[in-house]
Amino acid sequence: MTTMEMSPMSGVLVAVVIPAYNAGDFVAQTLQSVIDQTHKALEIIVVDDGSTDETASICRRFAAADPRIQILSTENRGVAAARNTGIEASKADYIAFLDADDLWHPTYVERMLSALHPLPACWGAVYALHRFVDSEGYCTKSGSSINARESILIRHLVFRFVGNGSGFMVRRAVIDKIGGYDPSYANRGIGGCEDFDFELRTAEHFKIEAVPLGLVGYRVHSAAMSADRSRMARSLLAVNEQCVARNPQLPAFVVSCARASAHLYAFSKFAALKDWESAAASLKQIYHHSPLLAAGVITKLMLSKTLRAANRAWSRARPIRQQKQKKLKKFEEINPLMPLIGGWSVFRTKALFRRLSEIDRCDGGTATAKR
Repeated sequence: MTTMEMSPMSGVLVAVVIPAYNAGDFVAQTLQSVIDQTHKALEIIVVDDGSTDETASICRRFAAADPRIQILSTENRGVAAARNTGIEASKADYIAFLDADDLWHPTYVERMLSALHPLPACWGAVYALHRFVDSEGYCTKSGSSINARESILIRHLVFRFVGNGSGFMVRRAVIDKIGGYDPSYANRGIGGCEDFDFELRTAEHFKIEAVPLGLVGYRVHSAAMSADRSRMARSLLAVNEQCVARNPQLPAFVVSCARASAHLYAFSKFAALKDWESAAASLKQIYHHSPLLAAGVITKLMLSKTLRAANRAWSRARPIRQQKQKKLKKFEEINPLMPLIGGWSVFRTKALFRRLSEIDRCDGGTATAKR
């Protein structure tokens, strides 16, 4: 028996909303990670978003064995609309979101609820960090360790702490205040970062808690929405500008940092696709923020191209040898207390984080004044 099961919170109902579109290869593992949660008071809502594969039948098999699972079927409308359908069907005062190819550590809900439930109502949400997993469920690398709590709008706009749609839990009051996810991005063909938009809108009205542990297994595979680099880049840029437009009180320095951060991400995606026109447009925005940073981006790009060319030449010149298998662990085998690493960069420095933290504290009323 866990400490959660012995505590008053063991009976607190949490809704788990899982949008699923052609997730047949992964949804069974995702559902199992929810069923295995140490917190058992769950309503598990799977929204089949017009799948044409085995997603629905796999979910029905799980639902037949676990009465907590309900399946809703809709035409394909995108992840934001699917999440909203799940929200509308839920009854719990706490709602957690999980994509149909991602994984949760067994203590995810327990730890998230323990962090958020005791806090005053002005704390509307809690997030966890993640580790990257491959198509087989093996951890390939750590996610970023950078996190912040309380009034985090400005820091989150620049640093993007959550990084995926499966690490965020909200109180029902958040939905009552800001509505659900915005389906207009998908309607414009730039869906992909609706989760970031939802997090930012939450941070505009509420304080947010953090559980700085890698409790989410963020799966990277070729069929994932995030694999569409151009769409993800354009989606993030649009979300960024929407937030800036909603918050005219943001200092010019913050807006400049936010745009530089978004365009650094976009540049990497466009450059990988060799969409040099779009990459150049993003580089121009980076230059406006910092000519030195823009020069560093170009230097890094040239060095990476040179290194790749050298590696290709070396591979042709040397005898082919069987590569050693990396000793990877399954996500569920990773100790959740094992620290995450990284996240800092030439742009995302500790000095910038400290400066934005000061601005967040000074503008801390943003999270409560808008309520």
